Amino acid sequence: MIKVVAFDLIGVLIGEKNIDLSSDEDKLERIFGPNLSDTEFIKQGKEKVNGNIDIMNTAENIIFKLYYVRQDNVFEQLKEKYKDIKLIIATNHISVVRKYIEKVFNIKYLDDIIISAEINKIKPNEDFYQYILDKYGILPKELLFLDDNQENVDGAKRIGINTIKIDRETDILNAIINYLENQ
Repeated sequence: MIKVVAFDLIGVLIGEKNIDLSSDEDKLERIFGPNLSDTEFIKQGKEKVNGNIDIMNTAENIIFKLYYVRQDNVFEQLKEKYKDIKLIIATNHISVVRKYIEKVFNIKYLDDIIISAEINKIKPNEDFYQYILDKYGILPKELLFLDDNQENVDGAKRIGINTIKIDRETDILNAIINYLENQ
């Protein structure tokens, strides 16, 4: 039985608007993702951009400007139907994305936010998934993991975690309900 549903953020819960970014913003946005730490991101950012900009502040501005929620009320609807299942976001990102998550989602329905830069582990490495399993004291078969990146899905599958590969057309809520109802 599934006890925890873990959502990737970008490409699953969040889409990216088709907007123009400045040259420095574009360079920083391209290194969002598999960040082991904010320090690593800042170091890479300083190597990429010209001038003396505040890397983390600029990154936060990019996040708020670029991202949008793909499907509203997913957490609320799942919690109403499955009160005992924990719902978490598990993403490869820098820590300032937490501010965005807390602003755009009704986090009272969310049990946890796990960000690679805060735990110093990244998908698709096994230690990222093991962190979730250990934190919740669950077996791999008790976790359902949703991601749009096949490498991350494969990483979770390798250790026996249930997965759903998400694409642009996927109705996330229905995909989860269908999975849970047919397990």
